[in-house]
Amino acid sequence: MSSTSENVDDRLSMLPEDILSRILSLMPTKYAVGTSVLSKRWRYTWTSVTNLDFDYTRRSPNMITLKFVDGNEEKFTKFVDRVLKFCKTSHLNSFRLHISSSGVSQSSILNWIDNAVRLNVRELDVCVIQSELPLSLFTCKTLTDLRLEPSDCDLKRWEFPSMIYLPCLKTLDIFLCDNPLAIQGCCPVLESLSLNVSCYVEQDFILNIPTLKRLNLLCISIYDDDNRKIILRLPKLEYLFVDGELCSLFEMEDVSSLVEASISCSACSFDFMWADILNKLRGVQKLTIANVSLFFFK
Repeated sequence: MSSTSENVDDRLSMLPEDILSRILSLMPTKYAVGTSVLSKRWRYTWTSVTNLDFDYTRRSPNMITLKFVDGNEEKFTKFVDRVLKFCKTSHLNSFRLHISSSGVSQSSILNWIDNAVRLNVRELDVCVIQSELPLSLFTCKTLTDLRLEPSDCDLKRWEFPSMIYLPCLKTLDIFLCDNPLAIQGCCPVLESLSLNVSCYVEQDFILNIPTLKRLNLLCISIYDDDNRKIILRLPKLEYLFVDGELCSLFEMEDVSSLVEASISCSACSFDFMWADILNKLRGVQKLTIANVSLFFFK
């Protein structure tokens, strides 16, 4: 080792433990753990990191996540198990778990998420090939940000239990959930919500969250039917974004604080739905329309 690199190592080693922990927390976890080979001083420094990031995915050239099995799943599983076993922090700032390998067991994934909850995680980002989640997640008292996304190579929907209470949750992003309305009344300080609205469900989609300020809806339709409505009772809503297919009528029962709206729908089940939603959004300060099919104006 050169004298220059030794001097750099010495200067870093002289930093307080909490500063070193912050530095390592900014790295992907595999690199943070890798610093343990630098010297005895660094052997267990990584165990105090407050951010854990585990990524076992593969992507195509156009960035689509691919399902795969490469024979290294056991090695990855042992690595995550070891990190969680030796992690000394009592409060995790963030826990990111992205897996597109079908060779990683569901029981391991459930156990890792449960461990993150036990470490009082604040921000949780999960993208895996499965729909089941540990029950402990849905009553986590420290969680402020939650993102649940099935892998691109998997079409399963997240399964939510009947018992949900997340008292500190402010941001929730859910993609492909079997019952997204289950979160209503269960997140008393929720401010930002992204979710999919399945227009093939027969009943109206009523969203009533008094604290919500930002809403991003992805509309998904399987068949055409103009009988269902998306009803918004969101008195503090400031930003509304609608994407996907415009397949339901919107009822803006209480959106008195709305400042900005963006409609980016690639298709529309019925022509009159466009006129309807644009008419109901005419009072907003900023309205953006993008990537839409306006064939019926020709």
